[in-house]
Amino acid sequence: MTDDKLEGVPTAGSRNEPAGPTPTVTLAKVYEKQGFLDKAASVYKELIIAEPDRAELKDALEAIEKRLAGSTPQPEKSKTKTTLDHLLGWRNAIRERKKMLDQKNEKSRRILVIHGPNLGMLGRREPSMYGSSTIEEIDAEIKKAAHECGMRADTFQSNHEGILIEKIYEALNGYDALIINPAAYTHTSIAIRDALLMLDIPIIEVHLSNIHRRESFRHKSMIADVATAQVVGFGKDGYTMAVRAVANLKKKEVL
Repeated sequence: MTDDKLEGVPTAGSRNEPAGPTPTVTLAKVYEKQGFLDKAASVYKELIIAEPDRAELKDALEAIEKRLAGSTPQPEKSKTKTTLDHLLGWRNAIRERKKMLDQKNEKSRRILVIHGPNLGMLGRREPSMYGSSTIEEIDAEIKKAAHECGMRADTFQSNHEGILIEKIYEALNGYDALIINPAAYTHTSIAIRDALLMLDIPIIEVHLSNIHRRESFRHKSMIADVATAQVVGFGKDGYTMAVRAVANLKKKEVL
């Protein structure tokens, strides 16, 4: 019995392991033309092993490997990530729009709050009559209420009539309403009344106590007929009530 008939020993012509195509330059080019660059590279590598001195084989392999490196597909974004990107884009656009509207509202909807003489001593001045809250605490509540109503409030206090008048002048430009507690000047200051007459915005007169239930000289307000409305007797809450009233006035104007 010859060797090629020994059981279990495959030969070149054995049906157990069919022979593959013979590596040739022509085969490599066919693979390359059909787009099978990895197969073409494998053929060139086999040829180089058999003929290591053929420079054209090395050049061809190098060219194919460059093409393989350059044609590596980039990972595609998943649909979930693409949707998320769109949602994030919309969210940023909405934030920018809201920011722009907020800035616009801050510029167009501003109120000025003026406190007259002795109100800087609130908390220490007759707490039984005016309450225990300080002017700083009241101002903080005013600004919070204004913010909640979509407005901005600037507050100011002075004991001097001329300075108060100068501050009223500022309301001529850039303010949509004035809230004023002239304090003792309520009953005496024609000058403050004349300054308020120049304004064409809502004016809310505020008093912590009910001036109509106090001394007779306090019953008369020099600015009552100039003001749009009067809020008296509610303590510090009168200021925030006035702020919300201004917000409602603005809404009515828009409607």
